[in-house]
Amino acid sequence: MSLVLIAEDEEALLEVFSEVVEDLGHRVVRAHNGEEALLLARTEPPDLVVSDHMMPRRTGMQLLHAMRSEPVLAEVPFLLLSAARPSGREAAQTFLAKPVDLSTFEQAVSTALQSRTAPRHESPQAARESATAVSLAREEMLNWVAHELKTPLSSARLNTQLLLRKVHKRGAEDERRSAEAILRQLDRMNGLVTSILDASRLADGKLELKQELKELGPFLQDLIHDWREMQPEMDFHLDLGEPMEPLLLDAERVRQVLNNLLSNAVKYSGESRRIEVGVTLNPGLVLIHVRDHGVGIPANALPHIFERFQRADADRGRGHGLGLFIAAALARLHGGSLSARSTLGEGSTFILRLPRRS
Repeated sequence: MSLVLIAEDEEALLEVFSEVVEDLGHRVVRAHNGEEALLLARTEPPDLVVSDHMMPRRTGMQLLHAMRSEPVLAEVPFLLLSAARPSGREAAQTFLAKPVDLSTFEQAVSTALQSRTAPRHESPQAARESATAVSLAREEMLNWVAHELKTPLSSARLNTQLLLRKVHKRGAEDERRSAEAILRQLDRMNGLVTSILDASRLADGKLELKQELKELGPFLQDLIHDWREMQPEMDFHLDLGEPMEPLLLDAERVRQVLNNLLSNAVKYSGESRRIEVGVTLNPGLVLIHVRDHGVGIPANALPHIFERFQRADADRGRGHGLGLFIAAALARLHGGSLSARSTLGEGSTFILRLPRRS
């Protein structure tokens, strides 16, 4: 049995995190702020610290720095949770963005306890930009908004997942459907909050890519496999074209772009159930196109679909008008572009262009 120190100022989240860790067979010590957590860690060094970031009296990052400076606590694994993305979070062994998925949280706790690795050293703080007081205040406000909205979302989502586990054991079908409906709506709310934050950071130039070489074929095959499982009634067709060299890209952000395009293709497919994803090569570029054979986009709306809060058809779907704006911005961050062509009643084709290595 390991000792896990959990620091979280939201009582509801502290309760559910503690319940999950105790169900994994570990002893839990609870702290309601960073200062209390540090005192408890000094009193009885834990085997793992699970900490929120935005807490009173010490933030999660300040708690991590304080522990790393004390020899007895320096090697204690640290799992940082936050709706924001605090600078220097790489110093923690694991970072999870709120709202946290139950299974992901359980896996992170188990993995951290199994591997007592040496602490990561912080990379030298290199502020490449001299941020103005206004931009700093804006970033702080975004972090506050993320915390205040995503913390209750995280609590509600984790409690709903725990409820689903109990309902599954009882076999109550109507209760299971209700709990799953709640979970879907919570995920929808989280998607909206995430999109608003992404759009703000993109507009401020504060969203950075984590690029690495990636084989496009297996990446797209995994993506389409996931969509086939999520939407078994749809016919997803993938044409990878000719073999090509790995691309330098941020895989999660490209996945975000393509998920948005595929989601729209499903939503606006109309009577057709076929969605085509294909890859073609141009000099210096790889083109990924996503095509549906559905309702199409009106000609007068097409030039505006990549603008903020614009939707092709205000009467269809329940989108928030940020998905394509973010997707186009992420494409530009990669040095590429996103475009569309469409004919009413015949469907739409979106084309993501990404640069190839020279």
